[in-house]
Amino acid sequence: MFLALSLLSVPISSCTSSELAVPFEGEARQNNAAVLAYQEGQRLEGEGMYAKAVGAYTEALTYPRIHDAALFKIGRLSILSGDWERAEEAFCELLRDDPDNTAVRQSLAYLWCQSGKEEYGLEAYRNLHEEKPHDEKIFEGYIKALKINGMDEEAEREEAAYAAMFPHLMSK
Repeated sequence: MFLALSLLSVPISSCTSSELAVPFEGEARQNNAAVLAYQEGQRLEGEGMYAKAVGAYTEALTYPRIHDAALFKIGRLSILSGDWERAEEAFCELLRDDPDNTAVRQSLAYLWCQSGKEEYGLEAYRNLHEEKPHDEKIFEGYIKALKINGMDEEAEREEAAYAAMFPHLMSK
């Protein structure tokens, strides 16, 4: 009996040891840190501290559930801070996983128009406009891309088509 009780105490005492790790605890800590980094990025972004926010969002990339959102934020804020290369890297990485993502494709088209790759931006906007001719934001971007590329006559035709399609927006 004494031997049986002493054997029972071994597993119980070993279960109370602080060295015992909870399954997935390390992963949970890493994920929590990533979420906190993402929240910090949001705070910094709200304060206009874009470079620091990009750093925080970069730390958040380790958590798969927020990876894409953090990467999109990195791309967007990199545009705002003029880091065209980093923005393009972020958007291209997102497109590798989801090549049909309209928001990312539109962001990349905008980036190209702003960063001196106007012809790529025009092509990207043209493709988007052909796929989604009734999307007002894409339509507006396409018209701007035409103007940036010196295609004023085509831009005027598209503006007329835009005005006919979205008359309620023209009074603004």
